Amino acid sequence: MLKKISQLITNNFGLKILAVLFSIALWLVVVNIDDPKTTRTFTTTVSIENGSYLTGIGKYYEIINNSSTVTFKVTGKRSYLERMSNSDFKAVADLETIENMNRVPIDITPQRYSSNVSVANKTYYLELAVEDLRSASFVIAVDTVGEVKEQKALGVVSISPNILRISGPSSAVELVDKVVAVVDVSNMEADMIDSVIPVLYDAQGNEVDTSELSFNMQSVTVSVQILDTKEVTINFQTSGTPPQGLEYIGIEYNPQTVLVKGQAAVLNTMNSITVPKEVLDLTDAVGDIEKSVDVSSYLPEGVALVDSDQAKIDVVVKLEKHETRKFKVPTANITIANLSDGYDAVFLQDDVEIELEGLSTDLNELDADILTGSIDASGMLDGEHKLNLELNLDDRFSLVKSATVTIDIVKGADILSPGSNNSNNSGNNSSNSSNSGNNSSNSGSNSSNSGSNSSNSGSNSSDNGSSSNNNNDSSDDTDEET
Repeated sequence: MLKKISQLITNNFGLKILAVLFSIALWLVVVNIDDPKTTRTFTTTVSIENGSYLTGIGKYYEIINNSSTVTFKVTGKRSYLERMSNSDFKAVADLETIENMNRVPIDITPQRYSSNVSVANKTYYLELAVEDLRSASFVIAVDTVGEVKEQKALGVVSISPNILRISGPSSAVELVDKVVAVVDVSNMEADMIDSVIPVLYDAQGNEVDTSELSFNMQSVTVSVQILDTKEVTINFQTSGTPPQGLEYIGIEYNPQTVLVKGQAAVLNTMNSITVPKEVLDLTDAVGDIEKSVDVSSYLPEGVALVDSDQAKIDVVVKLEKHETRKFKVPTANITIANLSDGYDAVFLQDDVEIELEGLSTDLNELDADILTGSIDASGMLDGEHKLNLELNLDDRFSLVKSATVTIDIVKGADILSPGSNNSNNSGNNSSNSSNSGNNSSNSGSNSSNSGSNSSNSGSNSSDNGSSSNNNNDSSDDTDEET
């Protein structure tokens, strides 16, 4: 059986091979002569015509759903289709033919073999998202980063042009809150001019994507001025007189110096900022005056504060009420002036009460024990006398009402015994009288006599008309009367 099959295959083998080759050649001839129609798929990019049509009517469009390319079928003889590629077709979307403001028909035409191939009879669309076109103008703000060189300060920072016009879809334009041109001033010590690209920010401070927006310019010119600095003092003055019972103490404020900036020629002419006295009027004050003063208003032209937050200075004008207070001045501190020759005087009290007016702080600090004064005994003879006290006071105090001191004037030979303090005061005051030489001599003589009188009370009784004991009683009576 196998032998038979083998004989069938090998019998006339050459003719059989020739027959196969002839069949293949015949098939090729038939195919080339017949060239049947077939269909192939192509993809090409859609081009836009009349793109300004929508912007001309105030609309903005965006291609959506990846419809900027189109895939389509083409029918034709295989021999033509096999020689065609995607670039042999043109797809055009004319925006003037837009439908429902959301799609545009695409016209596809072959660029080669147009009479031998045809695009499938189907309408393809370019899909659009259309919204109102909006334009808005923004003032460009300037922002600086970094710090200028030490002892320098930023002056005027200007920008030109300072208006940026933005156009685009409403949704994108509405996101823009501000436009800022940022310039770096690190270690600058001289004026500078730079070209800067404005940056758009939304209300949260985030940078806005500008891919859908267009601008009337791409960059702006920023000019930066660098100024010198100087520390100056602040001087306040007051006007008017405080109402009666109040006294001006002083002014408290902080800071007392500020840093200013300006051209060197201007700064060299100033050392302080003087606030006019009319700003702080004391006329109708009822107590301390508290006021916030803007010192930047009193700067010379061309000078400004380095830190604008220091413009407002809180000022307190201190006013203190006058008080009255009573003190006791030792009579030992009182000088008797103009006592007649041959007379001595003794004080009939150890101290004298006075009433002074002044500031409470000054009155608190006053030590009455060191106050001094004087009385005028001009023309006074024997006996008790009430004389007006003249106190030695500085300008901080005034005497509310006149004070009087009672003294007993006696002839030099009739001085009382030193058993009382008044005798000592008499001796001291007599030594301070205008005729100190004679009085001192008399005082010494009286002291001797007084000692003698103490030991010889009977003799004193005949000389003075009273005993030593009676003299002491009289002195006590005088103290009680005082």
